[in-house]
Amino acid sequence: MTHVNVVEDLQEWRLDEDVALSFDRTIGRRRVHRAAVSEVFITDVRALGDGRVALAAQLPAYHAYYNDHEPAMTVDPLLIMEICRQAGSATAHELGVDANVVAIPEEWHLHVAEPAAWPGDQPVTDLRIAGEFPFTRVRRGRPRAGICKQRVFAGGRQVATLQAKGRFLDHAEQDMLRTAQRGTPPPWTSDLVYRPEPGLAQPHTVGRRDPLNVVLADLAHDAGEISARVVLPLANRALFDHPYDHVTMSVLTEAARQLITSAVNTPGHALRGRHLTGLAGRFAQFVELDAPVTVRAALPASQTETGACEIPVAIEQGGQRIAEIGVTLTRGVEES
Repeated sequence: MTHVNVVEDLQEWRLDEDVALSFDRTIGRRRVHRAAVSEVFITDVRALGDGRVALAAQLPAYHAYYNDHEPAMTVDPLLIMEICRQAGSATAHELGVDANVVAIPEEWHLHVAEPAAWPGDQPVTDLRIAGEFPFTRVRRGRPRAGICKQRVFAGGRQVATLQAKGRFLDHAEQDMLRTAQRGTPPPWTSDLVYRPEPGLAQPHTVGRRDPLNVVLADLAHDAGEISARVVLPLANRALFDHPYDHVTMSVLTEAARQLITSAVNTPGHALRGRHLTGLAGRFAQFVELDAPVTVRAALPASQTETGACEIPVAIEQGGQRIAEIGVTLTRGVEES
């Protein structure tokens, strides 16, 4: 997989002298494209000039989706990805992108520090985010595409970086694009009826406790390859906070994570003992709601020489690979 370049590493938060950030309340939910206030994690946004923005966020003390892991995690990388998504949305709007416009991701790369690097034994964890969103295409004064760059800090130390490339569409443009691609208007998740999946993976096999957080069915290991069908737990309000007309990046990333986790959790497997420290994605087109979606990956047969390895997970629909998510696993100091 070809990565977006990782944001340049800086070791310490350097904006404390320039800006005071508030952690008292969340910002307006519409600025981060959420329906439920409880799903908003950004607490402040401050423009610094020169296209730079400082943001504040707070990790939830408990969350039915992000804290539901077996075994327990210090911090869920997908929670950091969601916070970065919200921060990117807030940054774009702070820099002049209209509130009716959404960013459609094309490719992205997230790196998260190993669990030992995160602050521990704290009732809450405050995050500071240094963000920028340079626009790469502007038409008639309106931003049409850009590259979101973020550095995430906890306790004054950098714990994550994200860089994402995407384009901006308003809702009318997205509706026209979706209908043109399909030939018909797409269905919405609000039109679908949830039905129990007889082949749903057992939660513990994919690193979960609650079946509502499982997004894989028909999980199969075969001669070094692992595959599964993606399911939509429509009652999961973290993944389906509001109606969508496609299978979202969040669901597909969770599917890729659960697919690889099922190998990590297999006794004696070469990936045993590793933890997730990176995610990278590339999307060629929207993933449709009304056709089966498969995730598939080839697994290493033995441990690699270095502490980290990336496993590409293919997202397939209609017999075509339409997206790919790279899952980076790290052994950590204790396993090296």
